[in-house]
Amino acid sequence: MMVLGEEIIWRFGRRGQEREDGKVKILPRGKFIRKEKECMEQENWYILRTFNEQEKEAAELLRCAVPKSMYSLCRIPQKLRAFRTGGEFRLVKDIMFPGYLFIKTGCPEKLQKELKKSREFPQFFPFGKNAMGEDELIEVGGQDLAFLQKVCGTKLQNAMGVSDVMLGEDKKIVAAHGALEHYVHQIVRQNLHRRFAVAEVPLFNRKQTVLFGIKLEQDRYFVA
Repeated sequence: MMVLGEEIIWRFGRRGQEREDGKVKILPRGKFIRKEKECMEQENWYILRTFNEQEKEAAELLRCAVPKSMYSLCRIPQKLRAFRTGGEFRLVKDIMFPGYLFIKTGCPEKLQKELKKSREFPQFFPFGKNAMGEDELIEVGGQDLAFLQKVCGTKLQNAMGVSDVMLGEDKKIVAAHGALEHYVHQIVRQNLHRRFAVAEVPLFNRKQTVLFGIKLEQDRYFVA
């Protein structure tokens, strides 16, 4: 017999004894005990919001203060961008979506209640309200997750790499190999001197501008 967020365990035996972890408890016959279940089995990715430039601090606070049984992964998606120094380019890591963390959990409602205990915790990003007027927690959609996992790995553990690009006669990007490959026609801004291109990518129920690091054929890069 199951209810949402809980596991009801029936234990009957002689004289109504319940045996669990080697211990014996005497229960009135016909009674049952209710055991809280940490999380449901199915896990999904959700978005948490925090202050810009405090993403790492928020993730560390969550790691130290929230039981790990409530979630399995917490990520801050990153990207590589070029930084020019001494006539060469160094690759440095930067945050893809400032102010946001991505967390994988099977019990979002329970985790949300835990995070609401302190304003210092990152909070769930509400996508809307349910019939009760409460925040409706919707997992990261399939298309959104496919993009993130393609450029950052299945566990969002890698920084999105730079893309090799080809230029047309007007010095505009006409083709790319890498993360930018499928978004060349959605480029809204490019800066060849600083080696980046900004494209509109359909993410999180809207068009999200994403900055992609780019590389020209003659470039030499050194990871910082």
